[in-house]
Amino acid sequence: MPNKTITKDMQQDNITEVVKRYESFIHHSRDIILFIRYGDGKIVEANTAAVNTYQYSHDELLTKTIFDIRAPETLGQLTPNMDSAATSGILLETIHIKKNGERFPVEVNSQGAIIGNEHVLLSIIRDITERKIAEQLLQESENNLRALLNAVSESICLIDREGIVLTANETIAQRFDVSLNKLIGSCFYDLLTPEVAEQRKAHVDDVINTGKPVRFQDIRLNRHIDQTFYPVFNNNGDVVRVAIFATDITERRKMEKKLEILAFTDQLTGLYNRRGFIDLVERQLKLSKRSSSKMLLFFADLDGLKWINDNFGHEEGDKALIRTAKILVQTFRESDIISRLGGDEYAVLAVNADEIVSDSLLVRFRKLIEKVNSRKSQKYRFCISIGYAVYDPHHPCSVDELLSRADISMYENKKINKAAGK
Repeated sequence: MPNKTITKDMQQDNITEVVKRYESFIHHSRDIILFIRYGDGKIVEANTAAVNTYQYSHDELLTKTIFDIRAPETLGQLTPNMDSAATSGILLETIHIKKNGERFPVEVNSQGAIIGNEHVLLSIIRDITERKIAEQLLQESENNLRALLNAVSESICLIDREGIVLTANETIAQRFDVSLNKLIGSCFYDLLTPEVAEQRKAHVDDVINTGKPVRFQDIRLNRHIDQTFYPVFNNNGDVVRVAIFATDITERRKMEKKLEILAFTDQLTGLYNRRGFIDLVERQLKLSKRSSSKMLLFFADLDGLKWINDNFGHEEGDKALIRTAKILVQTFRESDIISRLGGDEYAVLAVNADEIVSDSLLVRFRKLIEKVNSRKSQKYRFCISIGYAVYDPHHPCSVDELLSRADISMYENKKINKAAGK
């Protein structure tokens, strides 16, 4: 039976011979190179990089096994790893420990080899501390960017020239009703209806061809969406990606509509104010020219508003103004434009109406006033003076001129009311 000591010495000599043969490569390599005996994991040779990294002397390192330099929590996978390395080679990441106890991440590339009669593992080990730090910083940067993307209410995504989604935020994923993981990597156009997809592709092509952003608005499922497609350039100045920003401006549109209503509405009566009335009448005058249809502009004045305020208070005066508005609303049609111009003055534009229609409207108007005055609770004689002017599209005039003519007609009616003691 051969002497074990002699056998191990012979094996060491074999490995030493290999090391000498490739000494320049092994000892000048920046990577750690270890020869590890397969049977027991003993380190049988190590290069200069290994000595410098693990902080053991060369002789000390050759008294160690791979188990001594691996982190304890990784030892459970060591034997399977060695078996895999011995048969087919293995590339893995793990944690090693220096002499002073310092832990550091490594990438291990191990391959089985036969040197003499000895089965060994040749392990090339790379300290990947800097890479791990860089990966961590990159991950933190990505996490920060992801947090920022998800914190905004706008839909954000980045697509390549073919429309593949490279990155996106949760907002756009929710709007498309898909998970973020499913969204990224999918084709942006496949998420849209064919008609909309064709339009969006045209926008993307426009951005790619011109290098300029494209902004537009569309309405989707009763939501107003403001969208901007921005070019992303490479170092050569070519558009390689397109950034898409979409903002749901539905609430803003609603607010704008409310503000518009406030701007054109009399707060006391709910009728149009002077500004709203003039704006709508000017539009109707243009339409009247096209349709060749006449219109009537009525001018009304609540008689004795100052007397009502002086004798019954301003609250009663406001009630009289509101009552006047209700009478006008009940008198005229839904299509007619009714307004309080200010103070005790009102104006109504009756569209598609002529002198014949005016008679029936005035009859209804006076009946409603009589109904108010017939109430036992009525404290004073309620009276509204009214006059009108005819707008003939064949003889057009301005809104101001039409109001002036209706105002003159109203004053004629006011004189009649005074003469009658109303």
